Amino acid sequence: MKLFHLWRSVAIRSTLIAALALLAPRAQAAIDVVVSIPELGALTKEVGGEDVSVYSIARPNNDYHAIEMRASDVARLNRAELVVRTGLGLDIWFDALSRATGNTRVRAGGSGYVDASSGIPTIEKPAGSISGSSGDVHPSGNPHYYYDPVYAIYAARNILRGLLRVDAKNADEYRANYARFRSDMQRRTAAWQNELKPFAGRSVVTYHRSYNYFLRRFGIRQYGTMEPRPGIPPSARHINELLAGMKRDKVKAILIEGIYPHRYPDLVARQVGSTAIYGPYSVSTMNTGAYANFIDTLVERAKQALRG
Repeated sequence: MKLFHLWRSVAIRSTLIAALALLAPRAQAAIDVVVSIPELGALTKEVGGEDVSVYSIARPNNDYHAIEMRASDVARLNRAELVVRTGLGLDIWFDALSRATGNTRVRAGGSGYVDASSGIPTIEKPAGSISGSSGDVHPSGNPHYYYDPVYAIYAARNILRGLLRVDAKNADEYRANYARFRSDMQRRTAAWQNELKPFAGRSVVTYHRSYNYFLRRFGIRQYGTMEPRPGIPPSARHINELLAGMKRDKVKAILIEGIYPHRYPDLVARQVGSTAIYGPYSVSTMNTGAYANFIDTLVERAKQALRG
């Protein structure tokens, strides 16, 4: 009996020790990273792995052009060690947040500041002057580069450089994670290109100009948008003109970013005898592998639209 009680005591003690080990904080705290949009959060997780804790100001499936910030966001920025922004004017709302924080290291020029668009060749940079009637036009070009898996590698490299500045002790791990992500994206991009190769040169209609980097990467032409100008809601006149052109040119493919209303895309689809396909706007998580799954889904939805 004494032997049984001794065994039981040891077993209980071992269980408690194991439970406490699970609850105990990591020996090394994760680097606090604040990103402007979830896609950059997913890329940061690819490079940072378990050594980063990522918080996105924008929530998935909210229009990134107009984000309302919360008081808690300022608190997050105050303790952040790294900030990763989209750049190219997409997250211009982040400027007010930067001014509100006393954390100068994560402001532009600080060691903890990353513009993920750095070095990315932009498209659709306006040649003329921009006015309020131009709509949501960005002077530096289309900011939705993160839909292109090749440019995601560029963004990940910029994130790597930021992490190396603020956490040099984990440099080898960050470099290895980045190299693994780059290799995976290169392999997957080749496979995605093979999947979409039969549709190269075909035309598709979108709602906004969000997917243009993706479409260009895979040789697909954007025929037009539901918006008459970026950020301007559809009008009856514009939809009628779009419909006339689609019927004339026999364009049936409609690939719509999932956050936008269905009314006009579904109407246009019925008129041209096809179905509007709704693609992903955001990654739903920021775990490792989330970005690849995001593009994989977009490729599948593009194929569905182009078969129509």
